[in-house]
Amino acid sequence: MNILYTINSTNRGGAEQHVADLVEGMVQRGHKVYVWCPEGEFFDIYKTKGAHVTKAKIYLDIDPIYIFKLTKFLIVKKIDIVHAHELKAVINTLFAANAAGVRIKVTHSHTPISEWQISELKKAINIHLFNTPFVNMFSTREIALTETRRVAKIKEGIYEAKLEIIPNGIKIEDFTFDTYLAAQYKKEMRARYEINDTDFVFGSLGRLSKEKGTADLIAAFAKLLTKLEQINSIERDNLKLFIGGGGVLYEQMKKLAKSLNIEDKVIFTGIYRDEDKAKLFNLLDVFVFPSLAEGFGFVLIEAMAMSLPIIASDLEVLQEVGGSSVIFFDTGNVDDLSEKMFNLYQKRERLDNLKLENRQRVEALYTMSNFIDNYENLYLKLLEEDKR
Repeated sequence: MNILYTINSTNRGGAEQHVADLVEGMVQRGHKVYVWCPEGEFFDIYKTKGAHVTKAKIYLDIDPIYIFKLTKFLIVKKIDIVHAHELKAVINTLFAANAAGVRIKVTHSHTPISEWQISELKKAINIHLFNTPFVNMFSTREIALTETRRVAKIKEGIYEAKLEIIPNGIKIEDFTFDTYLAAQYKKEMRARYEINDTDFVFGSLGRLSKEKGTADLIAAFAKLLTKLEQINSIERDNLKLFIGGGGVLYEQMKKLAKSLNIEDKVIFTGIYRDEDKAKLFNLLDVFVFPSLAEGFGFVLIEAMAMSLPIIASDLEVLQEVGGSSVIFFDTGNVDDLSEKMFNLYQKRERLDNLKLENRQRVEALYTMSNFIDNYENLYLKLLEEDKR
């Protein structure tokens, strides 16, 4: 198969990692893979994974220059399948693919538009004028990462027959360490960020943007410290909050910690190297995922694979992905998050079952081999159906 993936971002995030995994998996299966994306971090990652990458940025909601160039490319390269990710790429790719006569068109808005952190008017415009009519008219399949994402997309008006559920997957071997190596990584990372061996560390890893709920986590941690100080000031001294990652709210989050007088208790890494990600998980005692909107929650299954106890917002999709071993709090409720953090800290010596169940769930449901199998089977099925 000749496969083209289009995406209008190369910033670090779940959609970009999703495409990188597809590229690597399809190349390994012997398919010829192309990617159209802007220049940036993942531009180079797609190359290293074996894709033929074209620098292409979409400047307008409907960009005639992009569409013209992509139409020509699709014809010249004899693309069998286009797979577009996120709204701008979906709309413009569908225009080009139809003009080029490409028969199989897979689309994927990772987070349903109705859950975006934008005004209701903008949501309505994006859903009813762009995404839903274009997907219904021109897409062969629209991907939903989970059953809850499928239901959300049906509510947005996408035809049920168009939808295909395929969950994300991870390379579980990248998050598998023997006891000795895990201890070495923990020691290395804690030394790098000047965290004591005896400190108990709550933490998150990911992009610092509004929808990730980092401000709620910082505020909840401040409340936790206040509560512990009233009970036992020594325990307060042994707690840290680790915020791994950069993003548009990086400076704002640092200012928030300072305004709450906890800047000495919060560690900010800024952007970290991708090869350090698994190591950083090792320095945490509890992973906290306070997201306000998610398409799936890549980092959630990574933390589960690391056998970490997890507290997450009670978004339907995260409950579906995480299952019963994740502790959920009322999304956006700082008091409830702080209380869940306090309760888990109080029983910190009795968390082995949660750790084991998290790991087992990933092994059963979210491996990379399952992920690539599902997409390759879908592509082949659609091509076969088209021949009939």
